[in-house]
Amino acid sequence: MNRLALLAHQLTTPLSTISALAQGLFRRTDHLSPDDIRERAEKIWRASQRLQELIDTLMSYTRANAGAIVLEPSRFNLEELLRRVCAEQGRQAPARPFNIEIRAFPSLFVGDPILLEQVFVIVLSNALKYSPADRPIAVAGHANGTEIVITVKDEGIGVGEGDLPYLMQPFFRGQNAKDIPGTGLGLSLAWHILKLHGGRLHVESVQNHGTTVTITLPMT
Repeated sequence: MNRLALLAHQLTTPLSTISALAQGLFRRTDHLSPDDIRERAEKIWRASQRLQELIDTLMSYTRANAGAIVLEPSRFNLEELLRRVCAEQGRQAPARPFNIEIRAFPSLFVGDPILLEQVFVIVLSNALKYSPADRPIAVAGHANGTEIVITVKDEGIGVGEGDLPYLMQPFFRGQNAKDIPGTGLGLSLAWHILKLHGGRLHVESVQNHGTTVTITLPMT
């Protein structure tokens, strides 16, 4: 399957879910209980979130590939941003344990909050997508004086040793992730955004034993 066909397939999947559920609601509203309506509405919302994430990633990758991503730095609270993204991702999987431990972050950080939010969404959504629904996601962060280090650890399918060197390449997907929806653009985009900030992205993983993604940002 070529790249355009892959992207079309990934966009079509959540769109088909939204369409089918919406049609079901339209046709059977009088026969559904409030709980049924609530459940289907939640599924529509989750599918729309997935579709929006795919569109955002594609648009940002197109800009990055054209060299058109320009930082718009401002002062903001990085810890608040990270906790908000964790909460938003957690709402998509309410039963998922989220363990968050953040300490010694500066009260203000200089960077592009919109782009860094996208990095956090990419990394956290990957952790959710590639690990079982009952396994925890651990998010830890600390500042060491010159750098801010954030790690996101899951207990999922992991990445094969032979695939690890290629994870930052656009459209690359691990052999054990072929059947899981995804574009293969997320980590490449996150790496690019962090590079613009003078930061780094590092992935450690063992197949069938989970993945740890480390985000490093300079304090200045």
